[in-house]
Amino acid sequence: MSPTPALTIWDYSGIVAAAYDQFFGNEPFFDQAFFAERIRANGGRALELACGTGRLMLPYLRDGLDVEGLDTSGDMLAILRVKAARLGVKPTLHQRPMQDFDLPARYTCIFCPVNSFQILVTDSDIAAALGCCLKALVPGGELILTIADRPAAWESDWRERRRIVLDDGAQLVIDDQSHPHPAAPRWHWNLRWRVNRGETVEEFIQAFELRDYDATDLLAQFAASGFEGVCERRGYTESKSAKRLQRIVCARRPKA
Repeated sequence: MSPTPALTIWDYSGIVAAAYDQFFGNEPFFDQAFFAERIRANGGRALELACGTGRLMLPYLRDGLDVEGLDTSGDMLAILRVKAARLGVKPTLHQRPMQDFDLPARYTCIFCPVNSFQILVTDSDIAAALGCCLKALVPGGELILTIADRPAAWESDWRERRRIVLDDGAQLVIDDQSHPHPAAPRWHWNLRWRVNRGETVEEFIQAFELRDYDATDLLAQFAASGFEGVCERRGYTESKSAKRLQRIVCARRPKA
């Protein structure tokens, strides 16, 4: 079967939104304690960029943290609201892109988990997002971004990544492949979704791009955007040298 036309890059609607939660398993999540500690340490109100269906935001609200969410996907936010009602919490949500928002509140902490900041691939979008974050933070407030290294080896052939069964019984097989961009600091990551509903099988492809940051690129962009105290660690610990772990980049809005 030939795939239907690819979805828009980073389209998280429909069945993609419905399956999103199952990519991460159950609590406690690998990054949950780290961001909770940073939110508590900064005090006040936090903002999660690319909050999706509330994987982190909802446990934080349940546990008494003051966190708002921002995402472009109306379908993802709709799922988040349903989950919030079940928990008995009332989330404050904003359907906006991270490179174009100006919210009424100001935050002591803004964070963007699981490499979502890398969906911004152009220098202009990155600068715009950092500018929005700087404006949204209180003086001294902290911005935290997670960044993935490019794959250690490119996967030009499709490989199975997930098998998921949705609440309505639909069975999903999700394959991925990756390859470098020929000229720009980014790489391509494609997902092939095969959706089996018994008598019908649907297949479609998501064609993604992610920004590739070298050791100094993102730090320089932080500084150029007006942040100070820019630092980087490896993994959700104090390590600065471990290879192939998540890069955590932190910076602050100047106090004056």
